[in-house]
Amino acid sequence: MPARPALPRFGIEEEFFLLDPASLDLARDVPLGFSHACRGVLGEEVAEEIFQCQYELVSPVLRQLDEAAAFLSDRRRRLRAISRSHGLETLCVAAHPFTHPHSQPPAFRARYQRLFDEAGVVARQSLLCGLHVHVEVRGIDRVRVMNRVLPWMPLLLALSASSPFWGGRDTGLVSYRQSLCGEWPRMGPPVQFTDESQWRRYIALLLQYGLMHEPGHAWWFLRPSAHYPTLELRIPDACPRIDDALCIAGLFRLLVSQARETHEPEEPNWQRALLAENFWQARRHGCAGHFLVEGDQVVSARDWLQRAEAAVEDWRDDESQRLFTHAARIIEGGNSADRQRMAYQSARGKGQTDAAALIAVVHHLLAENRLAAGAVARG
Repeated sequence: MPARPALPRFGIEEEFFLLDPASLDLARDVPLGFSHACRGVLGEEVAEEIFQCQYELVSPVLRQLDEAAAFLSDRRRRLRAISRSHGLETLCVAAHPFTHPHSQPPAFRARYQRLFDEAGVVARQSLLCGLHVHVEVRGIDRVRVMNRVLPWMPLLLALSASSPFWGGRDTGLVSYRQSLCGEWPRMGPPVQFTDESQWRRYIALLLQYGLMHEPGHAWWFLRPSAHYPTLELRIPDACPRIDDALCIAGLFRLLVSQARETHEPEEPNWQRALLAENFWQARRHGCAGHFLVEGDQVVSARDWLQRAEAAVEDWRDDESQRLFTHAARIIEGGNSADRQRMAYQSARGKGQTDAAALIAVVHHLLAENRLAAGAVARG
């Protein structure tokens, strides 16, 4: 029996907000020295995002999940310490529960200013944080692998969803972030390409006529990276808990590994129709959604997760078991959006005002941000 292929190398990017620790709203006045201080401590592992109150941690190339756990634990702690030394607090979540969506100034970099000039209100309301995972794909057409792994994307969104509130109101969705992302061009599901050469032709066409300014401005929720030999996962909401981020990164790595060994999906147009419905179920209902799968069946998130586990049987080991066990716990106990709503309802049940209950949600999120990595990555 041939040995299974080794799991590929990967990388993780986490986006963060900066808070005013007094109000717990997003910081409107970030000290000028903050970015320099971040660079001094974290170097290329930290990057500015499109708003002044938003930063990103960028991992090096990783080979093991325990390396990712150590990186996220240490860099979250360091970023928090730098923030506090500048009178700020950090928060990893997809959307702040009560900040005004048009209150934040854009970052100073010219490339971000151009986005605001071109996208207008779409950019100004994009106060959103995501989790991005790169998985190395060499020696095979990345678009073909992307097409095979694409049907699983709504499951990963359901596990990660952390944006139920927006502007102080419950949106009725678990990932309002993904609905807002849909207002941008070239976000949401990727265009249906046959292969990588067709993808490159499309990117070149848009660049040639000035319809986009950088190859990376094709922001689909799953895409071939324009800069690295990877597939980049962009659908997940930012995860307050490190273990949830590790779980999603690990599952994506397994699914990409499995997709390398399988065939193109049959009836691609039909599969896209199922993807569209599942994408809605994931951002509206999350782990309580009903999902369409092969054989024209409807399954629960728990049943879909079991199908994913069966699909990656060739990579079964203690680590994969921990990943699927943790994912099952998210489904059973609730994703971040569910937990935020529970924190809100608990505060309201104690007689707190709506405003105070939303602040209680932020306290809940900050507590989850401080949790150390648990058993997901430990051997």
